[in-house]
Amino acid sequence: MLYRSTLAAAFLALLSASVAKAASLELKKGDHLVWIGNTFAERMQYFGEIESQLHARYPEHNLVVRNLAWSADTISLRPRPKDFGDLHHYLSELKVDVILACYGFNETWDYGGQEGVARFGTDLASFLKELRSNNYNGDSPPKIILYSPLACEGSIVPDTPARNRLLSLYTDTMHRVAGSLGVPCVDLYSASQSLYQQEKEAACTINGVHLTAGGYLKLAPAILPQKLFAALPDDASLEAIRTEVLEKNDTFFDWYRTVNSFYIHGDRKNPYGTVNFPLERKKLLQMSSLRDQRIWSAARGENLSPKIDDSSTVEIPLTLPGKRGGTSPALTPMEEQAQFEIAEGFEVELFASEQEFPELRNPVALNFDAAGRLWVATMPSYPHALPGVKTNDQILILEDTDQDGKADKRTVFAENLYLPLGFEFGRDGIYLSQEPNLVFLADTDGDSKADQETILLHGFGSEDCHHAIHNFVWGPGGGLYMQESVFHHTQVETIYGPRRSKDNAIYRFDPRTHRLEIVSRLPPGGNPWGYAINRWGEHLYVARHNNASLINQPESGNVANASYGNRDTRNCGQEFISSRHWPDRFQGKVFSNQYKNFQGVLLHDWEENGTTYNHKRLGQVFEARNKACIPVDLELGPDGALYVADWYNPVLGHMQYSLRDERRDSSKGRIWRITWKGRPLDTPAKIVDASVEELLDLLKAYEDRNRYRARRALWNLPDETLRPALKKWLTSLDPSEDNHAHHLAEALWLHQQRGWINAELFQKVSTHRDYYSRAAAAHLLRHWSEDLPGADSHFLRLANDAHAKVRLETVVSSTWADPAIAVRVIEQASDYPQDNYLKFAIANARKALGPALENHPMAIPPSKLATLPLSERVLKTLIRRPNLGSELRLKALHHLARERSRTKEKVLVEIIEQLQREERPSLQDWLTILDSTKVSSPVVFNSLLKSSNSTLRQAAFAAQLRSGHFPSFPLDPDALRSISRINSIELKKSYLDPARKALSSSRTMQEAALFCLGHIPEHDVKIFTILAKHLQNPNLAAAAAEAALARPKEGWPPQESAALLHTHLSTLEATPVEKRGSLSFKLASKLLTAIATLREASDALDKIRSLQLLPVEIFTVPDQLRFNKTS
Repeated sequence: MLYRSTLAAAFLALLSASVAKAASLELKKGDHLVWIGNTFAERMQYFGEIESQLHARYPEHNLVVRNLAWSADTISLRPRPKDFGDLHHYLSELKVDVILACYGFNETWDYGGQEGVARFGTDLASFLKELRSNNYNGDSPPKIILYSPLACEGSIVPDTPARNRLLSLYTDTMHRVAGSLGVPCVDLYSASQSLYQQEKEAACTINGVHLTAGGYLKLAPAILPQKLFAALPDDASLEAIRTEVLEKNDTFFDWYRTVNSFYIHGDRKNPYGTVNFPLERKKLLQMSSLRDQRIWSAARGENLSPKIDDSSTVEIPLTLPGKRGGTSPALTPMEEQAQFEIAEGFEVELFASEQEFPELRNPVALNFDAAGRLWVATMPSYPHALPGVKTNDQILILEDTDQDGKADKRTVFAENLYLPLGFEFGRDGIYLSQEPNLVFLADTDGDSKADQETILLHGFGSEDCHHAIHNFVWGPGGGLYMQESVFHHTQVETIYGPRRSKDNAIYRFDPRTHRLEIVSRLPPGGNPWGYAINRWGEHLYVARHNNASLINQPESGNVANASYGNRDTRNCGQEFISSRHWPDRFQGKVFSNQYKNFQGVLLHDWEENGTTYNHKRLGQVFEARNKACIPVDLELGPDGALYVADWYNPVLGHMQYSLRDERRDSSKGRIWRITWKGRPLDTPAKIVDASVEELLDLLKAYEDRNRYRARRALWNLPDETLRPALKKWLTSLDPSEDNHAHHLAEALWLHQQRGWINAELFQKVSTHRDYYSRAAAAHLLRHWSEDLPGADSHFLRLANDAHAKVRLETVVSSTWADPAIAVRVIEQASDYPQDNYLKFAIANARKALGPALENHPMAIPPSKLATLPLSERVLKTLIRRPNLGSELRLKALHHLARERSRTKEKVLVEIIEQLQREERPSLQDWLTILDSTKVSSPVVFNSLLKSSNSTLRQAAFAAQLRSGHFPSFPLDPDALRSISRINSIELKKSYLDPARKALSSSRTMQEAALFCLGHIPEHDVKIFTILAKHLQNPNLAAAAAEAALARPKEGWPPQESAALLHTHLSTLEATPVEKRGSLSFKLASKLLTAIATLREASDALDKIRSLQLLPVEIFTVPDQLRFNKTS
């Protein structure tokens, strides 16, 4: 308790000092206050804690508070929807008196970290001056309070200490600039750091950056410091105020951040949006003002009516007359089914409809859970909620308890949602689209009802509500993929920096790391509504305009079309067929929905064609003659049957009709169940209550969906349960199995989901004879490029793979790694034949890398690199980039030593050991620093001599010998091999006696001794005689020949070398043909050829040629008795 009390006192003391040289903020009655800035400000409106306290501190002021903040906004970049209006437009419309500005977090990325601090300061000053140059209230410039960014909490943020140093640097700059302009600046960085220290047992953020509701509440004294704001009364009715604040925030959000803004402000506002939306938006502002009044009353402790009275606001029509024609009659489910044209062999039955379950209205997405229950997202609020009408979109759980093929039980998992376009299962809940946000709805007590909501990401586009993030699909490696369609502007603030895109895009979100990636920008077709991942993890989609595509294009790049042979348009959902319920000829094919021009389900094929696929139509499953049937999603159930969500609406179209068209029907929805006549259904796999061993065995299942659902269950297991079981499962795999490569890939994907780097497993998958396996490994390499030992070597090996698909995946993956390796990959892959798709990928990769190569520390000239400030990125480059001079290395070393408060010797050891673990090519450069004796001490020697790595031990032995700290020459193979790191002739001579002694020891010592003799100067006759003797030993012949070849030819003694040529040539001639491919034979033959050439022994050369020896080039690997060879 004493510790916590001390921390609390320190926190309060910090708050009193968090606003330097600031006078109290004088608020007048009726003042309009507006929050602007990044996600810190945007997110607070969902909790209401800060605004509630603000009203409680000023109960008589009747303050009007609005939130204009937008995820990932910065002082210089604030993208908005088409014709939306800029910040100044809205500040003027709201007649703002006080601006509460929250910036500095995203700027640490956008301005390039430490390198951009000065420019940030200049732009901040300009931004503040610009705000103060306007009289938004019509009378006077606004008062401004500037808020610094928060510190990062915990360890989930990558390199938290380095990120916090940058945030502190930007906070200091904000204080300096604000102070020079007389603007109060609230130091939330220091306050949050103190809070995190105080609240170690309970996280204040969801991800290290974005506050929880409790986090805002605990930080409220710092956000509203008493140096600026009035004190909070002890008797404030905060919860009553908060209830009204949240109601007002929701209403205002519907005005400011409304969905369908492209139909309100943008290119599609005519002809319909100009009719209804002006009046509706006027009503929303009036409703917001009425809710302000309720807030003021609550702040004064007055009683409020439970029901809000909006009767004084402008009246609006609920619907508008529709244009004539273009719609279909509404039929009952049985009438609709009777009009289906069903292909031979298929059977289509009704699984569920609005008649049995009135809540089943406009189903938009479906998904089976591990228990075999069908979850359905409904969307009756589409296309646009009416002002004042509460939305009630739902997530339903449908069950067939009596196994008769029809749902007979309904559970409402979640209600009062708005436009839930897509969802997927997570641990004890679902990830859900709630534009403009991605949320997680959790069921914390296991009653199949959501009881907790977390907004994970803010800022996805919502300009066209049916284009928002949708079609959620889990990748096999644990990433959640989401698609977004045209007209949207997305900017999401993440712990890895802002992510921005325009128009359509495909995203990948990793729940473990909270990383959001833009997998594809501007994929063709506009609306990628049919997205699926095949057995090997390849991403394929079909879009609304006959664009079949393969999603494996470079970072920041577009996606080329797959080739296709059909003219189907308006696809919406696809499902790979891998169920024994269906005939063999269907296996591997695809069921696809089509919602326009043809309403029904089609059978397609993705036929492999080089690095891409031909997308072909094979036939139809069923066609609905009643065009109100709108199939929008489909999935194979655990029984193998195909389940199809039928939106069912007489009005088909968003832009084609008014969003208020009276014929839009939100009361109906159907789920159809399709089977093959006469074939048994699949037996559902046991997943719930299955053991970890049973779940792992399901990764061998034939059915894609069984593996998909088993993966989800495995992801939920704790590390200590899964890791040993997975290791055991891997050792039990039979390499002779037909699907062995795929089993290994499944194991690799499990490692990826957990963040477990397994170099051995990656090697197996990436070198397997099955090229699909190698391509899958190449695809994964983009995610492991930072952490996988020898990643660069893997990139280059796979770039030269025999199969073009592997090279394609490698090119794409390399663009997500350091530009320096990507350039080498592209160059080498370009040397091989390319089909059109691979050509596009390479061209796109070059285009994507262009800007990166201009300024990336890994690619700019060393002279320019030397001028950059030592930011986190630059320091990482100075450690990892190969072929840099020792001066730059030492600059980084000394800086890191000061930063870490450690000796440079200890830091050097840490760097060397890290580079060795990661197999970075720059390791040799750092060992050269050790060789130069610029940083040498017993600390370095003793640490590296404890290593199990030969290269490090050899460098340590050599440095120790050079420094004079070598008490006696140890009988150690690495000590002998260390001679290759010695430049001094005198020191090299000192190796002779230890090498001669080692020749009478073990074979390992003998090989090292021979290697050493190859590098000792002088003593030519003595050493050559020793080498010639050991050339006769079959076990040591390769090492002896290699050592002789390493010595200068002019030092080969004439008599001894001639004798060796004569005697050993006979040995070569006696070698059986089948053994002439051995390394010892090739090395010996190369040595004899060199001797014969040197001595002009033409007869011997002829004899060697008569052996039909192939020319061979053999190079020793430095410091090791290994060889690279080409022949």
